[in-house]
Amino acid sequence: MLSRGDSMSEFIYETNTISKILEDYEWDNVWWEQTNNETAKRILYIGDSISCGTRRLVTSLSKSEILCDGFGTSKALDNPHFKPSLELFMKQQSKCDAILFNNGLHGWHLSDEEYEKYYDEMLLFLRKAEKPIFIVLTTDVVMNQSHNEIVKARNEIAKGLARKYHFPVIDLHTVASNNAEYHDPDGVHFNAKGYELLAKCILESIA
Repeated sequence: MLSRGDSMSEFIYETNTISKILEDYEWDNVWWEQTNNETAKRILYIGDSISCGTRRLVTSLSKSEILCDGFGTSKALDNPHFKPSLELFMKQQSKCDAILFNNGLHGWHLSDEEYEKYYDEMLLFLRKAEKPIFIVLTTDVVMNQSHNEIVKARNEIAKGLARKYHFPVIDLHTVASNNAEYHDPDGVHFNAKGYELLAKCILESIA
């Protein structure tokens, strides 16, 4: 098990839960950005610790023209509390102009077939909001090759579902794999420069 701490919180990356439905440490990290700003474009970024590390940079690099609310979680796609928790969060947003969705660095117990099934179900749930949806590809895992192969397979599944529903794709995986020197020592998270590159990719994709 590897961990990373920063000024926002400490995120745990599980490596020992391949066969378990729940991780040893489950967490949610939710954030509403500049709640009283009703003029800027507002997006919801649903993801994991990578989204938590990237979200505020999207806001700052856009000079607050795009406010990035965040729902980061360790919940796997088959967690029965994922959608209800997300639904409660979305009800509290003052507005939402677009949704960014990523899930791939958790739920290692899921087979590719199960992952596709639950990913598809989540997209059907998100479509009910009637907002533009962007599929965010999962970043690489440079210290665990078996996990990295799973990530690659999951990204192909995500791209296939994006084609199915005609959703645009934000390819953070290529950005991360082409800039491996900006990974943290844990091989999963990133340093400040790495998160900045990811945030810039997101901004270029949604502008």
